[in-house]
Amino acid sequence: MATHQAQGLGRHVEHDPRSLAFAHSVLPKSAIKSVDWVRRAPIFDQGSLGSCTGNAATGLLGTDNAARPGLTSVEISGNVLPVDETLAVQVYSLATQLDNIQGTYPPDDTGSSGLGAAKALVRLGLATKYRHAFSLDALKSALQAGPVMVGTVWLESMFDIDPDGYVIVDRKSPVAGGHEYVISAYDAHRLSFRIDNSWGESWGVRGSAWFSQTNLTWLLSQQGDVTVPVWAAAPTPPPSPTPSPVDPRLVQALDLMQAWAHDNHVTGA
Repeated sequence: MATHQAQGLGRHVEHDPRSLAFAHSVLPKSAIKSVDWVRRAPIFDQGSLGSCTGNAATGLLGTDNAARPGLTSVEISGNVLPVDETLAVQVYSLATQLDNIQGTYPPDDTGSSGLGAAKALVRLGLATKYRHAFSLDALKSALQAGPVMVGTVWLESMFDIDPDGYVIVDRKSPVAGGHEYVISAYDAHRLSFRIDNSWGESWGVRGSAWFSQTNLTWLLSQQGDVTVPVWAAAPTPPPSPTPSPVDPRLVQALDLMQAWAHDNHVTGA
């Protein structure tokens, strides 16, 4: 695993009271099942850049949800772009312009927020709006339809993973900063949530790890937030026109013309 000094943090707390009007609904407990949303884009590696919010937002684009498979490319302003680290940095850059945090990237690597990244997705036409899960039950409900992005405090202990693949959350560990990541799976039997990180495949298990429900609940209580984009529908290509039936009289006329041209040694220009 790479040393954590090379792994970027950059999530800021940005809680807007207006977000309360856009709360994700809570499903009945009987509707909450285990889910495992497949990621089609690669695990990103933000390096030392504080672009975790852009990486998480872009990671959602590349992961399956109930409405569509994960995307490997997107169209922005007429350009088709791969869903990769370069796009994640572009989302981050726009997020720094749309958030309420001083400084923009480039040149200032100020970090951003889940709210800023969600605004960037909407500005780019990749999402139509976004909602917020304000409880663990709302988070589980949102996961029934697709992955979400979560921003929490990140402790020094959390750079490490235990032998069972769980992030080590030692609440006495110093705070390293804030971090944004994707939650792409919920195991209802183990009461655990899988995160897809943006520190390359050398971190965790090929770039992913697990949180216990107890630890995630505590992390969210420390000014955490859960953002759930509502995705823009991919344009449906127009149906191919149905060919009109060919009039047999036209076929006969063409045959006669070709025969006449052959008999009279007429060739094309």
